[in-house]
Amino acid sequence: MICIETLAFQDAMARLADCHADSGLDDDPQSMKLLGVSGVGKSFIFKEYCLRHPPVIEDEVTRVPVVRVQIPSQPTRKSIFAAFLKALQIHVGSGSADRLRERAQILYQTCGVEFVCVDEVQHLIDRGQAHTFASAADALKEMLDLLKLPVAFGGAPRARILFAHNGQLRSRVPEVLKLYPFDLEDRFPQFRGFLYELAVGMSEGNRKWLASTDVATRMFYATDGIHRTTAFMVKRMRHLADKGQMLSFVALEKLFERHYWSEVSAELNPFHKSFAMRRLNRVGELHEPTYLDGDNHEEDALYEDA
Repeated sequence: MICIETLAFQDAMARLADCHADSGLDDDPQSMKLLGVSGVGKSFIFKEYCLRHPPVIEDEVTRVPVVRVQIPSQPTRKSIFAAFLKALQIHVGSGSADRLRERAQILYQTCGVEFVCVDEVQHLIDRGQAHTFASAADALKEMLDLLKLPVAFGGAPRARILFAHNGQLRSRVPEVLKLYPFDLEDRFPQFRGFLYELAVGMSEGNRKWLASTDVATRMFYATDGIHRTTAFMVKRMRHLADKGQMLSFVALEKLFERHYWSEVSAELNPFHKSFAMRRLNRVGELHEPTYLDGDNHEEDALYEDA
């Protein structure tokens, strides 16, 4: 996937680099939280940071400076330790939770891991009973205590609950970087640039049309400014362009109805001339807020106590 370096992306990469640079300096390394609703680029940023710090094959060992650990959707103490092994592309195999923890500690030291990105931390609070949450969160803290490495925690806004109710994690990870969707105000010029860059490979006419103020405004309403949704929609548009078709409101109107909202009325199709020019975030609409994280654009509510 193409990497478009928005201002938010550049800021996040710089903040990760600051944490990474604190590795090995003492036993209390710098850590941070990277929070944002689904689709704004948290995992993409972690993956890109890992790509820019790839494994180094040496004579006797492969050094892995940065790893991305994915918290499983139904975490347990054992699966947390297994996730650390999987992040090194190590076969987990059998064994007790304690055995997996010991293997992970040894391998992380042997491979010279310097920085850990822990992704999807909201899974620690999403499912199961309270004692399960506590056990999995304690396992994560236990593993990180053993490694003594800087950590970047990535997750949905509701992940703040994990830190709010775990005093040790909260005190160790005071720094937070919040990622937001694009909007029609301060971040709108960036959104237009994002659309133009996503359309690489299309004709210059199609690229400029897609990034124009009118089309970009309608693209915002169609995607709610979510990076991933926008990228996928432009990908579908590229398929149209590859067939030699010039992009138009009629073409995008049909694309939206076919792929995103099959029974949409003209007033709620962002590319129809009768569109109401408002966000599609009411009950039953495409971007209805979730009960877990609320409205994508209610910044204060999303990150309260983060």
